[in-house]
Amino acid sequence: METFTLFFANMTILVVLSASFLGLARKFDDQAYWRALSAANLLLAMALGVFALESHLPLVSVFLLPNLLLVLGFALHWNAASQFAGHATPLHRLWVPAVALAAINVPALITGSYSLVYVATNLMVMVLAAMTASTYAGKDLGGLMSRHGLVLAFVLMAAEGATRAVHGLSLGGAMGAGLTDDAVLATHLVVSLVFVTLAGIFALGISFERTAGQLREIASRDPLTGIYNRREFDRRLDELLSAKPGGTFGVLQFDLDYFKKINDQFGHAAGDDALVALAGLIRRNIRDGDCLARLGGEEFGVLLPDVGRDGALKIAERIRHLVETMPLEFAGDGYRLTVSAGLYHGTGKKMSRRSLMQAVDHSLYRSKNNGRNQVSLAEAA
Repeated sequence: METFTLFFANMTILVVLSASFLGLARKFDDQAYWRALSAANLLLAMALGVFALESHLPLVSVFLLPNLLLVLGFALHWNAASQFAGHATPLHRLWVPAVALAAINVPALITGSYSLVYVATNLMVMVLAAMTASTYAGKDLGGLMSRHGLVLAFVLMAAEGATRAVHGLSLGGAMGAGLTDDAVLATHLVVSLVFVTLAGIFALGISFERTAGQLREIASRDPLTGIYNRREFDRRLDELLSAKPGGTFGVLQFDLDYFKKINDQFGHAAGDDALVALAGLIRRNIRDGDCLARLGGEEFGVLLPDVGRDGALKIAERIRHLVETMPLEFAGDGYRLTVSAGLYHGTGKKMSRRSLMQAVDHSLYRSKNNGRNQVSLAEAA
């Protein structure tokens, strides 16, 4: 394939991607990731355009302009990866490579050694691509499958930068100003085309993958308290029931006592405040692997995986005590909430979610009928 066609194909894809990312940046103006990606692709397209036309440019432009655009493009790719991962993006990532490359151009122009600029540029591209690959491979983006495609793309470009640097060193003084239109250049442009395509596809993929995950998370949350909702509670309980037999777990269900009095006496806003405060209090006092959910109204549930009977009872009693002593800003010092709770503990063997929750519900009402503000163990245990 002719080098002109390869230049054109690379530039076309980069410009299309830049325009697409810019459109997304305008739609999601709180996501700087898209703006950095748009600018990175545009700079790379400009760099390739200058490389393609360098025979018509003055010598100083051939030495500096396309290489500077190339380095800045990859620096912006690193910034985009860092922004997506939630890392800091200091400004020196952009100006340090640019200043270094400009400084290298002075002795290169004086001596007429284009290989110096060529090697320095590709070494910078290698480092920037490797840092971008490392960012996408980091634990902050764990669980996003598309990141592996981005890691592959930037590792490929880091290897390409290293290969080109070695090529430049091997040519040394025999290298003329600008790129030589030969099979080596064509090979590098094919590799670039693969990189551009992979990076563009997986940059879109990883963002939409995260968005889908965020939407799933939102759908699993109670909008008032921010804890999980009944749907997520049921899903996780089904997982516990379908897990390998042998392990024990606990299911705690509790209901606020006389909650209607809060709404009647202090207003519904105060009732909402009480639910939010209660959810936050319990969330801070359960284990990392436990699942706290609002099951409806003033009714809450906690899934306690991998817990013994005494441990489950201890957690249930701690929650009961915490709620009983929780201060309420909208009420006087003497006003306190209490909860009645039902607790199942066991393996869940031969039980459906419905039958298990019925057992927990019966034990909860036993707590209410016996005077409230207490925990009852389900008879099914």
